Amino acid sequence: MYKGVDTQVWSINVFHSNEAIFKSLLGTRLEKPSLQASDVTDVPAEFVADPFIIQHGSEFFLFFEILNKASGQGEIGVASSSDGVTWKYGQVVLREKFHLSYPQVFIHNNKFYMLPETAESDRVILYKAKNFPNEWEVACELMEGQYLDPSLVHIHDKWWMFAGTETDSFHIFSSDQLEGPWLEHPQSPIISGNDKISRPGGRLIVSEGHVYRYTQADYPHYGDSVRVFKVNTLTEEAYEEEEVSLILSGSKKENDWRKDGMHHIDQLQLKDNRWLVAVDGHTFKNVNYVLWKLDRMKSKLFSRVQ
Repeated sequence: MYKGVDTQVWSINVFHSNEAIFKSLLGTRLEKPSLQASDVTDVPAEFVADPFIIQHGSEFFLFFEILNKASGQGEIGVASSSDGVTWKYGQVVLREKFHLSYPQVFIHNNKFYMLPETAESDRVILYKAKNFPNEWEVACELMEGQYLDPSLVHIHDKWWMFAGTETDSFHIFSSDQLEGPWLEHPQSPIISGNDKISRPGGRLIVSEGHVYRYTQADYPHYGDSVRVFKVNTLTEEAYEEEEVSLILSGSKKENDWRKDGMHHIDQLQLKDNRWLVAVDGHTFKNVNYVLWKLDRMKSKLFSRVQ
């Protein structure tokens, strides 16, 4: 009897915008991916997802998760572009013995840092560039715990970290220094047991003194959609927010790369006050289980030979 397995095939799209994304993009035409698994040349990629953008000189760099079929784990890759439209894949730049994803990259004190999700290690680990963009090393461990998609923002001379958990809770931490010590907010967890609005879905954006947080909905399935919330109060004692909009969701169009859902957005403000925006999306693919297992075995054998 035919036995199938449902897999999610994630891809990435990058586009220019005249403003930061605080309203719905549900009607926006995002016809084809800017980057997909077939663009990855150094490892057998199942998919690419969780894009983060940074600029260095006249070049744009896109960091993202690659699910390596050989290892079965997420690794961090990089692509580059001179115009933000055409992207050239580079290589895997960070791999560990545990799963990596959600590589938020940023500059602090003229140094490049990356905060990926490292929940499988039971730690939140900060990395810094040894040789940007291809070589990274551990800077320090920020805290212990299995926190999903930790997202940093620096505002009012204080660092804030928003993070999710496997129990669908939303936590907030703060620190006077990037390296810590980090203290949990007295109201944290802000949200508990809600798989629609608890898990971060992209970089925190600051606009007109307000922080905007993006959340991924994991219901009715993982990676369904993205919402944005406006943070009205963010102090060491209090936190208040309000939902602004559902901004990203699956197109429901057959054969579309983002037919079944979207779960991430990143935004880089450019010098001309325009924005470069990166999103991801997926489609479900049902494949024969035996062929699926054989493909992974083949990928592992090929990886060992190399």
